[in-house]
Amino acid sequence: MEWVLAAETFAAEVLEPVAAEVDRTGRIPATHFDALAERGFYGFALSEGMRPDVLMETAATIIGGCLATGFVWAQHLGALRAVAFADNAALRERYLEPMRAGKFRCGVSYAGARSNPTLFAAPAGSGYVLTGTAPFVTGWGYVDAVATSVRLRSEDAESIATLLVPARDLDGVTAEPLPLIAADASATVRLSFGETFVERAQLIGVKSAGEFTASRGSLSGWVNGALSLGVLSRCVRQLAELGAESAAHAARYAHLRTRFAAAAGDNRAVHALRADIARAAVETAAAGVVAAGSPATIAGSTPERLMRQATFALVCTTRDPIKQALLTRLDPAPSPD
Repeated sequence: MEWVLAAETFAAEVLEPVAAEVDRTGRIPATHFDALAERGFYGFALSEGMRPDVLMETAATIIGGCLATGFVWAQHLGALRAVAFADNAALRERYLEPMRAGKFRCGVSYAGARSNPTLFAAPAGSGYVLTGTAPFVTGWGYVDAVATSVRLRSEDAESIATLLVPARDLDGVTAEPLPLIAADASATVRLSFGETFVERAQLIGVKSAGEFTASRGSLSGWVNGALSLGVLSRCVRQLAELGAESAAHAARYAHLRTRFAAAAGDNRAVHALRADIARAAVETAAAGVVAAGSPATIAGSTPERLMRQATFALVCTTRDPIKQALLTRLDPAPSPD
């Protein structure tokens, strides 16, 4: 299947016509997710022979069509990979095919895998008791479960467990909505767990901190780059819509897209290119504001919305090396004497 072409068609027919309305209302139509499932996008990443460039361009295209929809959907791809390679064969058998079909939709949280973890678990009976917070969980109310990393405390050692935590019918969970400057319809929340019990059957796997980091490698950081790449692609298209199409902006986007697709597995290249892409998105969005003129100052206009999205992409899903690279690129050059 030509996944990139299919994503372009889907974005043009389904997402872009109502992207402004999604942004205005703060709500994603359920039909968006149903259509993603019907067209195979929930499981496409596991398609036989999937190439990194196809994976990246497909994801970026959907995100560029509607950032909020793409932001929720993209989380599922991370959960899908976790379940596909789960140590727990019974869990994999139960959930993988429904996840591939988009009948069981998931988000992700890595709050327990950070250097300063905020979410912890302790073995208890037939499962685990979770305490702490997951400060940034996307898709709450849209998803069926969240692939959640927790810092597992035991008498012998401290490790990281990944659990497929149900998003409904859990005791001791409170969700605090987080208003976002862009993609607010993504229903992003801060989850607090107060002695919340999760069955051991929901365990995806347990790894030491070192093993967990090594297993993820640069893949997650690379996949997350689809967000800023998708925003950049939409900003480039906006210039054409405004009659201000720029060969330089289009060429920069094409160059960055090609280089980024080839950078999978190279941490250093991924961090540098994500900084380049995020900066390009802001500059291209700013060009759209200027090209539109005073109508861009109206809240909810496409140039205004894309400027917010480009700002969002500067920091969303970034890590410290990307942040430092961006700060270097945004640092003004010394003034000539």
